[in-house]
Amino acid sequence: MNKLIKKIRTLTTNPTAVYYKYKGKFKYILVKLLGGIPPIYKEDYDRHWNFTTFKNKVILDLGADYGSTAYYFLLKGASRIIAVEGDPQLEKKLKRNFQEDKRVICVNCFIDETKQISDLILRYHPDLIKVDIEGNEKLIHGLFSGDLKGTEWLIEAHTEELYESLKRFFVNNQFKVRSYQYTDNLKILHVF
Repeated sequence: MNKLIKKIRTLTTNPTAVYYKYKGKFKYILVKLLGGIPPIYKEDYDRHWNFTTFKNKVILDLGADYGSTAYYFLLKGASRIIAVEGDPQLEKKLKRNFQEDKRVICVNCFIDETKQISDLILRYHPDLIKVDIEGNEKLIHGLFSGDLKGTEWLIEAHTEELYESLKRFFVNNQFKVRSYQYTDNLKILHVF
């Protein structure tokens, strides 16, 4: 009972601190209650991906999980999402979540070859490519400069080595690169 009284006292005396401590959880619960698709692992997508505008863009979402990033990009104004997921369980949920939404094309594909990325770019002509494919981001190095032209990128890099090599690759291909530290071991590259 003492713990409950302390929590209530903290909530009433310092509601702002309580809000910021639990902000991510509140968002997650609120999205779920409103029938949306909450971020996987209760991530904060405003901190994770919101480094550019998504308005009216066609987005190639590599590593789309069960559709949480597609849902986020649609809320931010994207016109179309090509949601690519290789995990069969997540891909099944992805299709179920967007079965009625013609703005989202669900693609079952485990990305383990550069050619798969190239083929998706050539087929869908995205404005922006979000890449979160658990280490296979390294496959981007094999893309030709023609695959890169006119495309903006958001890439998750789990190691400093991968981050540095991707940064060099894009700078050598005449792109600008901004980076954001998301967690201690995770950087996001915004390439444009």
